[in-house]
Amino acid sequence: MEQRLKIWMAALVVSMGLYACGGGSGGSLTTVATIPIAISGGAYAQGTVTGFGSVIIDGVTLDDSSASFKVEQDPSATTTGTSNDIKLGMKVESDQGSDDKIKTLTALPEVYGKISELQAGIGFKLAGQTVKVSVDVAAPTVFEGASVLADLLVGDIVEVHGSRDATGAIVASRIERKDPASAVMVRVVGAVSALDNIAKTLVLSGLTVNFSSAKLRPEGVLLENGQLIAAWSDQAVSTSGVMIAKAVKVKKPQAGDGLKMQIGGLIAGLDSKAVSFKIGEVLVDASKARFESGVLAELANGKAVRVGGVWQTDKLVATGVKFVKDSTDAKVELKGSLTDFISLASFKVRGALVDASTAKIEGGTADNLANGVLVKLEGSIASGVVQAKTLKIETSTGTSSKPDLTTRTFPGEIKDYVVSSGKFALSGISQTMQLSDKTVYINAGSDKAASKTDFANGKKVTIRGEFVADILQVREVKFTATKAEPVRLNGVVSGVSSSQFKLNAVTIFWSSTTPIEGGCQQVW
Repeated sequence: MEQRLKIWMAALVVSMGLYACGGGSGGSLTTVATIPIAISGGAYAQGTVTGFGSVIIDGVTLDDSSASFKVEQDPSATTTGTSNDIKLGMKVESDQGSDDKIKTLTALPEVYGKISELQAGIGFKLAGQTVKVSVDVAAPTVFEGASVLADLLVGDIVEVHGSRDATGAIVASRIERKDPASAVMVRVVGAVSALDNIAKTLVLSGLTVNFSSAKLRPEGVLLENGQLIAAWSDQAVSTSGVMIAKAVKVKKPQAGDGLKMQIGGLIAGLDSKAVSFKIGEVLVDASKARFESGVLAELANGKAVRVGGVWQTDKLVATGVKFVKDSTDAKVELKGSLTDFISLASFKVRGALVDASTAKIEGGTADNLANGVLVKLEGSIASGVVQAKTLKIETSTGTSSKPDLTTRTFPGEIKDYVVSSGKFALSGISQTMQLSDKTVYINAGSDKAASKTDFANGKKVTIRGEFVADILQVREVKFTATKAEPVRLNGVVSGVSSSQFKLNAVTIFWSSTTPIEGGCQQVW
């Protein structure tokens, strides 16, 4: 079933598409009672990014074709971004219109700053917060800028997304090691304790926050113990463990009565009698909810769940609660163009590192993969890398006569070339392609001119063009060089020594004679 954020109703029983399949075990589902509340247009979602085509939040595909994208660092001045700023494993919130299309999608880091202490095999500390790498196969940690926890060092700047467990530690859904030259910044999201309105201080877990000079948002808000806030500073945490906050935002759901909602994360503040709990700043009333992949008695602080329902007064009235339990809940879907391609075992899609060495390939073969090729894949995360189970090379976009102006790339060996029509195919790909008088010919790795007369069956090429109806109209033909072309990778290095380093989980060897552009060699 296509999982889109949809609402279906029967006798005014509201259920998110996420729970439309029903489920549970042994007839232990609770009865879903009628909710006497009008349903408003629009919707709100908060959870973890689990894929892209359009963005996928906790397994639910949402249309981001007309969305604006933001990244919240300084909570008083959210930064405008692009779709490329939204990455796998990020915690995000989305505001949808009545047509179910996302209007605004915002990334919400849980903590950002310098690592102060490493805890081998477990996690690390920064800005007074404890961060744990997830050991839950249903909700694994995604890494970027480092391959595994062991690649991180004290002093590294990291951005962490995730949820708090029952001990107050952040269980990371994403850990991104940033450029060490990044501007100084500290951000912490947490619950207020030890509030002192005279001294203008509060505590977020192990971090003392001085908010005497901070912008408070919303304007005029009064801070209280127990509130969930985001605190930000452009100064490093002092040696005594104090953050001089420049902005503090009280986190409150921006919801009106009847707003459809979905939210995912770890349970906190469970009230077993009232069957209510919190996920982040959202209070959830699950007293009349249907449970999937578990039963009511399994609710516990620290458990991962996904909730769908409707906002009423000051809480989310849940109609469905799904327990996140096994690897099927960790399914990742990615659609995008390949980048940083080395081999079938190492490339990126939408910034996520992928290993497709054991994947079933559809629409072509491994020889038809290269930078720029559009693919759709499914898999799961292991050791911070997406392990693809299936990979489909996307070919024709349909039979419409309206041109698809998106440039597409296909490498392969020429076959079935008909000179009179200019039509041909590539080995492994069932797709008709066609040359024209406007096609440009290039010899890769050579200054020697190329032309249409060089085009022949059996030659290896990379084709670029656009679809018109069901035919790829070729704009460029690049003949493959006899020598292997250089591999180009982008990212943040780790594990640097005088002879090697890691980039995108690939070990790269270097020496004192390796040319360095934009820096020097003394980096270890």
